Amino acid sequence: MKALILALRELQEVDRQRIEAERERRSITERVEQIQQMAAELQRELADKHEKLKEAERWYHERERELKEDNEKIKRAQARLNQLTKAKEYAAVQREIEFLRRSNAQKEEEILKLLTVMDEFKAAVAEEEKKLDEMHRELEAERAATALRVQELDERLARLESDHREFERDIPGPVLSRYRRIQQAWQGTAVVPVNSRGSCGGCHRQIPPQMYNILLKQNSLESCPYCNRFVFVDVTEQDNAANG
Repeated sequence: MKALILALRELQEVDRQRIEAERERRSITERVEQIQQMAAELQRELADKHEKLKEAERWYHERERELKEDNEKIKRAQARLNQLTKAKEYAAVQREIEFLRRSNAQKEEEILKLLTVMDEFKAAVAEEEKKLDEMHRELEAERAATALRVQELDERLARLESDHREFERDIPGPVLSRYRRIQQAWQGTAVVPVNSRGSCGGCHRQIPPQMYNILLKQNSLESCPYCNRFVFVDVTEQDNAANG
């Protein structure tokens, strides 16, 4: 029974190291994934802004074309004006010219406003492109910095998995199943010591005195009556404490 208790303790230590290694690996990879997702989101936003910029440029070129066409209409209308002799026709052409001039003035104002907005938009896009480049550099640096550590953790996890199988072989199936259930219920801690004052190392409640005496003999596998974890007394440690 002493060997079984030791095997459970060693199995739990392997599990503890494995949980720590998995947590560190997850933290590292999540950091890289987080930067990657941020970069991808910024990339999508930039693509959308570039498309909007293209639409604005298309609108700008359309207004420029219309403005040029209207200027040509004004020139033609002025040419006709010099040939007209009838006052009514002359007034009609003058109204046409005036309308085209007002329309052109409005278009020129719209174009100037658009150019100002486009310049500001281009500056903002350039700033975000710079930010994206920095993010890509950070991502590559993070990948390079963590690649070796992830490899080390993967190798360590492989060794721990091998150790885990070794210790599992020394534990009967029903006990191992119970160990896993308790471990899952208590976030990885299924085996805990009882100190010299009789307190459970898991829930910190006092176990019955008779159970403490049973644990000292190390002839049976016992559980805390309150939290159901496997409990043991480190006889060597307590002897050393008593002698010290």
